[in-house]
Amino acid sequence: MPHPWPAGPCGWRERGVTLLVVLVLLLILGLSAAAVLRDSASGERFAHNLRQQQLAQQQAELALRHCEAELRKPDGSEAGLAPGAFLRDPMLAQAGLARIAWDAAPAWRLGANWTGMGGPASGRVVLPQELADLPLSGSAPGRRPECMVELQELADGALVHVITARGFSPAYPTAAGVDPTALPASGAVVWLQSMVLLGELVPAGDASARRPIVDRLWRRILQPPLP
Repeated sequence: MPHPWPAGPCGWRERGVTLLVVLVLLLILGLSAAAVLRDSASGERFAHNLRQQQLAQQQAELALRHCEAELRKPDGSEAGLAPGAFLRDPMLAQAGLARIAWDAAPAWRLGANWTGMGGPASGRVVLPQELADLPLSGSAPGRRPECMVELQELADGALVHVITARGFSPAYPTAAGVDPTALPASGAVVWLQSMVLLGELVPAGDASARRPIVDRLWRRILQPPLP
């Protein structure tokens, strides 16, 4: 009866080569599976981070539009307005806004102005919760968006409103942001800014009138303010 395995050293050598080939193939399959799982996890993290950035961008845009809309309203200092016609957010009253010379450092660059620990607090507004909630996102932001307004004097003497806003994603920690430059463990924060030149309130005595926007520049702030 013939032996099932080849006899002699040559047979054992062939068996050893076959086993080695099988082990190499298993190693290749394992590495390929690990690479697929790693790529899948990286794709999920990228999609999550992109989603957080998009939601934070929407929150910052909400704050920016809110402050721009408030600045177009009369603030009660206009002549001819009836008593009680104070329509603008009191924190954005024209007389209380910081006025910055054209060659001076703007107020929005100071981190203390965003934490309430210094600087002009009258020009900073935190959006109400009902305005901050995005109906289509399915989740509320980790922190409500906010904006800061200051009067910037240009080189030609003209005055423009500089509106700086920041928005937070739902994953942004509620307690984070005491230091506006600190990076949270999760979530995202987006900074936006617009420079708005407003026209006169016409008619001057109409409390429902809105100032026209004569010119508007917009940008995204890539470097947040320093503390």
